[in-house]
Amino acid sequence: MLAVLSNLALIAYACATGLALAYLVQREELVHRLAGLATVAGWAVHSIALIVLVTETGRPPFGTLSEAVSVAVWVVVLLEMLVERQYRIPALGAFVMPVVVVLSLKATAARPATLQQLGDAFHGAWVWVHIALAMIGIAAFVLNFAGALMYLLQEHQLKAKRPGTFYYRLPDLQTLDRLTYRTLALGFPFLTTGLILGAVWARTAWGSVLTFDPLASLSSLAWVIYAATLAGRALAGLHGRRAAYFALFGFTMLVLTLGAGFFLPGRHGS
Repeated sequence: MLAVLSNLALIAYACATGLALAYLVQREELVHRLAGLATVAGWAVHSIALIVLVTETGRPPFGTLSEAVSVAVWVVVLLEMLVERQYRIPALGAFVMPVVVVLSLKATAARPATLQQLGDAFHGAWVWVHIALAMIGIAAFVLNFAGALMYLLQEHQLKAKRPGTFYYRLPDLQTLDRLTYRTLALGFPFLTTGLILGAVWARTAWGSVLTFDPLASLSSLAWVIYAATLAGRALAGLHGRRAAYFALFGFTMLVLTLGAGFFLPGRHGS
């Protein structure tokens, strides 16, 4: 049943992605409403799938990296729906939902593990809080990435002598810059707290905080990038295009982090 629900959620997200991209090109209100309905349907089915996972395994729904990514996807979609309504950016789904589909493809490929199979290290509350906070941070940074991408695209449209089609689909630069800042300010505390708790847990479970692990090392580098971006915004007036480039750089590092967890040997990916 879990596999069926996960696949149904993925199909709904894929439909929402196609409709959101179609709206970006055609700007038909009906297409946007259908994209919204597909997104809500996918999120609802995804929610049921997570509940089933908790029921079947008897633990929180992020005992493996694939499950943690699935939770991050769930949070991303929730934030996308809330931010789209709050900021009135109907084109947001066209930039967020493709990322959701890509992450969902990997998240639905793994089999769930029971609490007994995960080992003694996963019996403490610290590890669950660590994973949950880190995934919320990553979810916020997906929205940060989308806002930065839209900002650069809209800026390019404004600089052109004849603005293209996307110019009329995207909000003004001030709105997009505010979106990238607020999603950065939202995600950074969650990621920071998650990494700190992860270090505490690593010392307990592995015996040392300095134990090399590709995912942990790259996530620390991503934290440095986002910390520098936030500090630059607060202290040096970093905004606009430069802040958008930092957001893209930080998200690239997060993608490499997840890739390392999935494909490179290490404690997180084992």
